[in-house]
Amino acid sequence: MGPEDLKKILAVLPPSDDENLLVGLDAPDDAAVYSLGDGRLLVASVDFFTPVVDDPEDFGAIAAANALSDLYAMGATPAFALSVLAVPASTLSLDVVAGILRGAAETCDEAGIVIAGGHSIDDKEPKFGLVALGFAESERVYRKSGARPGDAIVLGKALGTGIIATALKRDGTDAPVVRAAVRSMRQLNQEAAVLLEGHEVHALTDVTGFGLLGHLREVCAASDVSARVFASAPRFLPEAIDLAEAGFVPGGTERNRAAIEPVTGWEPGIPDPVRTVLCDAQTSGGLLACVPKHEASELATEWESAGYAASVVGSIEEPSKPMLIVEE
Repeated sequence: MGPEDLKKILAVLPPSDDENLLVGLDAPDDAAVYSLGDGRLLVASVDFFTPVVDDPEDFGAIAAANALSDLYAMGATPAFALSVLAVPASTLSLDVVAGILRGAAETCDEAGIVIAGGHSIDDKEPKFGLVALGFAESERVYRKSGARPGDAIVLGKALGTGIIATALKRDGTDAPVVRAAVRSMRQLNQEAAVLLEGHEVHALTDVTGFGLLGHLREVCAASDVSARVFASAPRFLPEAIDLAEAGFVPGGTERNRAAIEPVTGWEPGIPDPVRTVLCDAQTSGGLLACVPKHEASELATEWESAGYAASVVGSIEEPSKPMLIVEE
């Protein structure tokens, strides 16, 4: 679902008057945050989707990494998870379903947690994800708000997973390209979050369904700032640009691009496929951190050393129109 449609739907929900609900729908973020007292916080999120790859274990592992990423983006340590499973019970083999759960369990084990329960239903199309629950300390909670003019923007993973997944569904790409995307999507943002502890983080989110520019727009709106992005700065997954040019563009990516166009100024000469990948709907994408400019290169290097495809992709500026400026 596109960001504008989601905003309209959420508007029908009543606001909360619970003073312990510190982060809810009044100022949406990557997860809900509830105070348990004495600076202890419960952080909760849920995410599930249809298969983005063919292999069941990869699908389960990717879905788990994607759900847990919301906790890492808030500065939380995962505690346990609940599974959300929908499968066509009469046609999908139990081996395939077991593979999905096995992949998710492997990722959760890597994160130091277990899947403690869940819910399953019979559905025509497979879907899987997790309710992710964790804890945080009040002084270490990250938010989308807080970015400051002069900050640099650091991205933790390469872009293009949505385009490659679409190409896979249409038999438009080969195994090495898919494997590179799967490795990126299976990679937990756990170590990237740990490495943030040595830096002054003003704002943090993760890049998922709304794409790089869509999630950066949320940061700018929440922080009352603008951003300048360098189109060639992010890392791109192998063949992502070529596949975008060939037309393997998911509907979510198209909606993302339409949503950011009114607030984005594009420098002439930026190729259309690059514009598309900058808006590509990601699954289990990288963390997006706004840090003081003098810390950005060091953070990117630390993430790179930890195995992430990190890059400094832009800077935060004083509020202006357009909100986002994209240049070469």
